[in-house]
Amino acid sequence: MWRTSIGRSAIAGLTMLLACGSAPAADTTAPIRLIVPTPPGSASDALARAMSAPWGKASGRAIVVENVAGAGTTIGTRQIARAPKDGLTLGVISSNHTLNPWLYKNLPYDPIADFTPIAMIGSVPAMLVANNSLAANTPAELVQLSKSLPKPLAEGVVTGTAYHMASEVFKEQAGLTTNPIPYKGSTQVINDLIGGNLDIAIVAAQAVAPLVAAGKLKGLAVTSAARSDMAPQLPTLRESGLPKYDVDVWLAIAGPGGLSSDQVAARRKEIETALADPDMKNAMQKQGVQPVQMEQARIAPFMQQELERNRAVIQRVGISVD
Repeated sequence: MWRTSIGRSAIAGLTMLLACGSAPAADTTAPIRLIVPTPPGSASDALARAMSAPWGKASGRAIVVENVAGAGTTIGTRQIARAPKDGLTLGVISSNHTLNPWLYKNLPYDPIADFTPIAMIGSVPAMLVANNSLAANTPAELVQLSKSLPKPLAEGVVTGTAYHMASEVFKEQAGLTTNPIPYKGSTQVINDLIGGNLDIAIVAAQAVAPLVAAGKLKGLAVTSAARSDMAPQLPTLRESGLPKYDVDVWLAIAGPGGLSSDQVAARRKEIETALADPDMKNAMQKQGVQPVQMEQARIAPFMQQELERNRAVIQRVGISVD
């Protein structure tokens, strides 16, 4: 009986050993799912799709871009937070990531603990634009004009976005009062600007630079620290008399919290290779994305600083979406 048990145990062990020895290696060709929590055509979406080819080449995997928009990016961002911790489901996060905790009362994730930052990608400028009939060509002229009018200028605002934040900081520093009209998306804001239903707005430069170039809208300034290649003729708000203006719309790649250092290193190396690709550099330049290099260990502290700054501004000006 004893010998029989030993024999059976040996056979069972040998069977397990052979099974393990013949098990397939980990799949190194599974696709990477890249969640974009904004609609198609947004700055985040355009960047993700431009990255997909060079990133796929660097990783040997297909990069599948998936738009999961809604609720101020919180729906898609929640999917990033709840994704499998295998390094194959990541997402694009932006300045909205550090705004939403102060705008939504019951956010379904922690903006720091539930995410693993992988790489900072860049910053995208916003543009202060006006309809062509407005008698102002600079931010200073805009402020002067507004003070001479019997009622405030009509401003289109996509509530609770980084562009909303950019607008509030601009108005606070410039001493400008407007009549803010809320919108769900920038497309309708732009249409109403062209149609004359709105006077001004701050929106993504990518969306309005072609319209400014075509003479359909009037560009007054960009919000970035340096002039944008998309509209090099326009000054920054810092150049326009607001030297303390500092609101960047940044973009980064992140995964769910708890990714291993090996997973982070692999994805980060692939992303860095993709960003160095000449076609990718050209695409970023066309989109007005200013590359931002940041060590992986610095991204979470940077996001924490953004959270604290945004909380102070939001509480001061009383922005709310709930």
